[in-house]
Amino acid sequence: MQQISSKLKASISQPLLTGLMIEGLERESLLSVVRNFHGKRILVVGDIILSRYVEVAARKLAREAPVPAGDYIGETYLPGGAANLARELVSLGATVSVIGLVGNDEYASWLMQEFDRNGIEHSGIIVDQTRPTSLRTWIMVNGFHSLRIDREDRRDAPLAISKRILAEAESRIKDSDCIVLSDYDRGVVTSVVISGIVSSAFSLGKIVVGQPKMHHYLDFQGVTYVKSNIQEAANAIGMSIVNETSLRNLGINLMSRLDCKALLITRGEEGMTLFDRESVTHFPPIAGRRNFFSKVGVRDAMTGVFALALASGSNIYQATCLSNVAGYVRSELQRTVALSTHSLEEQISKVEEFVQRIVQAPVRR
Repeated sequence: MQQISSKLKASISQPLLTGLMIEGLERESLLSVVRNFHGKRILVVGDIILSRYVEVAARKLAREAPVPAGDYIGETYLPGGAANLARELVSLGATVSVIGLVGNDEYASWLMQEFDRNGIEHSGIIVDQTRPTSLRTWIMVNGFHSLRIDREDRRDAPLAISKRILAEAESRIKDSDCIVLSDYDRGVVTSVVISGIVSSAFSLGKIVVGQPKMHHYLDFQGVTYVKSNIQEAANAIGMSIVNETSLRNLGINLMSRLDCKALLITRGEEGMTLFDRESVTHFPPIAGRRNFFSKVGVRDAMTGVFALALASGSNIYQATCLSNVAGYVRSELQRTVALSTHSLEEQISKVEEFVQRIVQAPVRR
């Protein structure tokens, strides 16, 4: 019998299944999925953000206040939000179209150039003259993150613009293998956009992967697969997670409300828990209790691999396992480096012990 938490033992009355009994988690099967990533057509609809990193070398404490005074070293721009997700997908071999909102400013111009440089199709991006491009400025003092400044409009896009976003998406769904809704609560992923995309995708038999934030979480009804962190999921239905039983109840509740095929909850250093209609499956962190989920870019890398795996014909367990691998690999990379299939394949070659620690139990007890 595997080593599992006493909480999990107490919450499940039927026998546990081991990772080896889950189809497709052998090394060669996972590698085969990754090798099918190339050329998959992914449509990303979501909040486009520009991340700016300002590097400062502190010299002393300022005389006027107890804060560091330092010298400006330089700054780096990187795509954020749905733009970063698109970058990760392209780096993994996908063909990507991105739809979202930007302002009429220099930051939008930089993003458009970056999309062109990476071969990301962006003709569906709408310029809204009334709002700025979402900008996150990270102040890095001596290499440590000391402050983040956000310049953005977090209100939902007006109905007329939501309809334009939806029209741009609907014209591309037919030619996509998977649609990803990348929600960062910056106004693009509204209830109108979600319901319209779900309806169109369903009629064409397309997969929709949803990455909800807070504001519109329960509007992701009918999305094929939903992935979020545990805090967002708990806030969505006002539940407190105190043990594995309450987590199980949360997952089953959300599965019912969202009417999705599966719900993937990331749990920081506790790993990930997958809810589908038959079972609850816990995927522990690959390298022990490390909270890499909070690192910049990890969420998008995990979502990108999850979506690409499903678009490549994987089952939901393979997609979750590969997403877990992606989180670990991405956390080890510098923020300027995107994920690659080569880096994924290297880590997949070491997953045998990890797979042995996966725990599964039936939903119905």
